Amino acid sequence: MNDYAIRAEGLTKSFGKKHAIDSLDFALPAHGITGLVGRNGAGKTTLMKLCAGIVAPSNGTLKVWDQAPLNNLSVLNQLIYSYHDVSYSNGLKLQAILRDYQLMFPNFDISFANGLLAYFDMNPKKRYSKLSQGTKATFNFICALAARTPLTMLDEPVLGMDVTVRKAVYDILVREYSEHPRAFVISSHLMSEIEGFLDDVLMIDAGKLVLHDSINNMHQSAYQLQGDAALLEQFVSGKRVIHRDFGETGNTVVIHEAANEQMAIAAQAAGLQLSAVRPEDLYVYLTLENKGGDLECLWHNSQESKNES
Repeated sequence: MNDYAIRAEGLTKSFGKKHAIDSLDFALPAHGITGLVGRNGAGKTTLMKLCAGIVAPSNGTLKVWDQAPLNNLSVLNQLIYSYHDVSYSNGLKLQAILRDYQLMFPNFDISFANGLLAYFDMNPKKRYSKLSQGTKATFNFICALAARTPLTMLDEPVLGMDVTVRKAVYDILVREYSEHPRAFVISSHLMSEIEGFLDDVLMIDAGKLVLHDSINNMHQSAYQLQGDAALLEQFVSGKRVIHRDFGETGNTVVIHEAANEQMAIAAQAAGLQLSAVRPEDLYVYLTLENKGGDLECLWHNSQESKNES
């Protein structure tokens, strides 16, 4: 098996004049759980469809198991792309859909799938079209896991699920990976829910690569400072500031670099408070870079308008 499940160089997908995916370079390992993170409309689904051979790249190269996936059965037999609202022929029952998956995927574990149906109290004789949105999402998740393909891509898999089901789904996914290691790619805009079991994060925004790093590095890759505005500006001069929030509730600056002990001592000496930045917050700051001040202006502008009237 190859060292990388997916490799992209200059990968671009355009729809008319719009770049849904814009010159992406990345490589995802053959084993591990990667979080594909971005806001709604960031390009996550388009990227997964490219990897699944559903759409063709406009430019650049894309290799899945070291081959181009488009119209390539030898590649497509080694992956599954699943999402929360997969469509099936009208009237199909769950047990019939599972049988179809058995025919399509040689490693499909029907016993495992039926066991999960029972765990989630799903009647295999029920029609898929009669399921709620959350139950459809759970069923599609079950099918994707039971297929046991070398590459499993889950596109926003928990949409519509209630919080208890989502928790169970994440626990099952982690256990499944420990029992049958392979390449997982999970897209989500809910970084806080998935960061606990990810190996690495591929973060995109407007089709562009924002960050690709291990989750461990993300925990150490940024810090925030709080304190007097003038002291903050002096202290962060020359550093990569990715967020400023100066307002009546306090002053905060976020720096995209690792904080060491010397930095912490210097901040304390300057009368500033230094603390770590969670991966979820880093994701927000990197995709909404330096917009904190824009929000503050809304209230100032509103007050100025009142004063003028």
